[in-house]
Amino acid sequence: MAVETTPITYRFHLPAGVEEIALRFDTATFMLQRDGGAAAPAWAALGFHQCPHCPLTPDQSPLCPFASGLSGFVERFEHFDSFDEATIEIVTDTRTVVATKPLQQGMASLVGLIGATSGCPHLAFFRPMARYHLPFARDDETLYRVFSMYLLGRYLGDAEPPAGVAAMDGLRALTEAATQVNRGMAERVRAAFSKDVVVNAVVILDMFAQAVPYVIEDGLDELRPMFGPPGAGDA
Repeated sequence: MAVETTPITYRFHLPAGVEEIALRFDTATFMLQRDGGAAAPAWAALGFHQCPHCPLTPDQSPLCPFASGLSGFVERFEHFDSFDEATIEIVTDTRTVVATKPLQQGMASLVGLIGATSGCPHLAFFRPMARYHLPFARDDETLYRVFSMYLLGRYLGDAEPPAGVAAMDGLRALTEAATQVNRGMAERVRAAFSKDVVVNAVVILDMFAQAVPYVIEDGLDELRPMFGPPGAGDA
């Protein structure tokens, strides 16, 4: 029986024309569904600049899942620069988002979506966020979503609601592992391509992953005012 899929389409309107990336995801698991057409490029092989903490072996996965998800379309952006301005149209099953931004910002959103759904063991934590994809979210929106998703995952996994400081146990390790993946992917792409669009997109993703531990250390002060009594922050 055919797998039911959910589409997300990215359209990059550039001076040279429109680049469209049409992705499909398993509706139940929200795993990225790859087309089995062209052979994967050499830079997508698992052993090509493999992340040092990667638990996979070539016998299990000849290809890096993340790189395999990116291959087939990142080559189209080899002729563009990171700061080329683009009107980016993102079509999901519930909404269409349109924004005019530097190309690297749109690529960061796309690369993050693919990484979370690619099957990379260290990025699987972000797959529920990908299911409710919110392109170009502000930093505080993304922080809210990450912490909420983590606590919901703890609740569903432990069958009891986490509370207190210990509730965030494990989140630091998850984001640190994601940071290592981002750095590994940046090295992989840098070795394969001359332009820096995808590398800079990965760097943008990594900046957020690195910020999460600091927000935890500060006691989530950026989000705390929203949960206080109404008017508590008024002068």
